[in-house]
Amino acid sequence: MAFFNKKIEKLSIVYSPGYDFGFSWMQKLHRFDLAKYSNVFKSLLEKGLIEKKDVVRAKKMKRKDLLLTHSERYIKQFKSPAFWAKVTEVPFLSKLPTLLLKPLIINPMLRQADGTVKAGELALKHGWAINLGGGFHHAGREQGEGFCAIADITLSIESLRNNHTNVEKVLIVDLDAHQGNGHERDFLNDKNVMTVDFYTKDIYPDDEIAKMKINVAEPLAQKTGDAEYLGKLAEAFNKVSASGFKPDVIYYVAGMDILEGDPLGRQSVSREGVIKRDEMVFDYALKNKIPLAMVFGGGYLKSNAEIIADSIENLNNKFGLLKKSTPR
Repeated sequence: MAFFNKKIEKLSIVYSPGYDFGFSWMQKLHRFDLAKYSNVFKSLLEKGLIEKKDVVRAKKMKRKDLLLTHSERYIKQFKSPAFWAKVTEVPFLSKLPTLLLKPLIINPMLRQADGTVKAGELALKHGWAINLGGGFHHAGREQGEGFCAIADITLSIESLRNNHTNVEKVLIVDLDAHQGNGHERDFLNDKNVMTVDFYTKDIYPDDEIAKMKINVAEPLAQKTGDAEYLGKLAEAFNKVSASGFKPDVIYYVAGMDILEGDPLGRQSVSREGVIKRDEMVFDYALKNKIPLAMVFGGGYLKSNAEIIADSIENLNNKFGLLKKSTPR
């Protein structure tokens, strides 16, 4: 089983060297692995899975593109250090000038958001796409929180709908350990968006209004392991199929914070479990010939980058995604 269109000049992997947040000294101020994105990219290069020239380059999203989803009033807050200190949960940033915050935080987020929009387009063209960043699922049209300021998923969906008359119904599969309250609030009254959300019970954001949008909800007890997690995921896809909902595209938030030992996700899924999870999502999409755009989401362990690269290697082995692949 390979992707829909084999005749492509570039791989459906989107990345920019400007994805990483901050400087090395900032790592001491935040639990997030700020170099996760470049570490994944380097690992894929080392494995021989990709070459630099094959990857689609993300650029800084422009103001006019942000206005597709965000208001002028909201975007104006990007000039405020206090806004970024709140969104990133790093109080010290309120003391820095906006000019310094741009290369540290703002520009990387703008590039990653552009990567998600590009991934949506590539998924329609080739059947799949992976943005090696993005997944800012706590951000909404008028809200920024949880290290998320730009609603990249909403932006990408609205961009596809604007540019493609055949795109109407969207399935969001959010497997980050935290509830995806941003996109859920954005599409609260949109019956053409269906949401599957697996999240740890009783942790941030626990957004009751946003929960009303979750069509297939799986609030997980802490320390849920591989067998239970993967079993519930199989059940979730059965529920989607049984619902009769026929999506034109799937957005997959592949959060790594379900890994055992993650300080925020509080789950106990193993490396092998994460790799199998990603395989199951791709298997569902490809078997049903639904274009799939994968974005990263959260994850707070230094082992994340290596496991993400291993998972992409497994997807290549199983489904023949990459040019140099030999489908099994």
